[in-house]
Amino acid sequence: FFSCARRHCGRRRRGVLYSQLRRLERFLEYMTITVYYWGPAGGMNMYGRAIGIYATLKAAGVAYVEAGPNARPELSSFAPPAVDLGDGVVVGQAPACLTALGEKFNLGGATFAEKARVQQAMLDFNDIFGEHAKFVDDKERKDKWFSYLDKKIAAGGTGWAAGTASPTIADFHGVFAFEWVVKKQIDFSEYKSLTAWWDKIKAFPAVNELYASCVDGRTMIP
Repeated sequence: FFSCARRHCGRRRRGVLYSQLRRLERFLEYMTITVYYWGPAGGMNMYGRAIGIYATLKAAGVAYVEAGPNARPELSSFAPPAVDLGDGVVVGQAPACLTALGEKFNLGGATFAEKARVQQAMLDFNDIFGEHAKFVDDKERKDKWFSYLDKKIAAGGTGWAAGTASPTIADFHGVFAFEWVVKKQIDFSEYKSLTAWWDKIKAFPAVNELYASCVDGRTMIP
């Protein structure tokens, strides 16, 4: 009798444990953050517009899954990059993805004022990307933008784009923008605070990890 009871209890415990493990697996699957983009998992060996997204996730110490752009859920976003935030909510367009991730992992500013400054800095960098091609021939426009950024970084007092104590989603998105500035060989060396920021953000561990992974043909931008 006691032997049968022990076997029965053992089977019940194993059954309960298996059920708990399955629930944990489903929970972890549900909570997994997925980045949908062309690179590196989507067929292009580069980070591109998702540079800031990858850097943010690395800075947060969060595991994530990479998937190609066509794997994203229908109607989730018009174009990649897009991010499944781990709760079934999918956000598209890099600044929107970064805003959501910054809020989720406390990398978008600590106070309301900081969050506002981070948003402004991130969209300033987004504009730099949008306008950088003009800087090759339009020195006045280039100087106006770089002088503005240089003075803002200097006024912030921390060396980071939004004057925060540590880098935020704005700084990470800035890497994407300034990779294009550098690729076009647009000189900004006369702007000391901006140049110092560029050196500082590239050396930050989460960003430096991306640069270090650029081997075997992988690049930061196309």
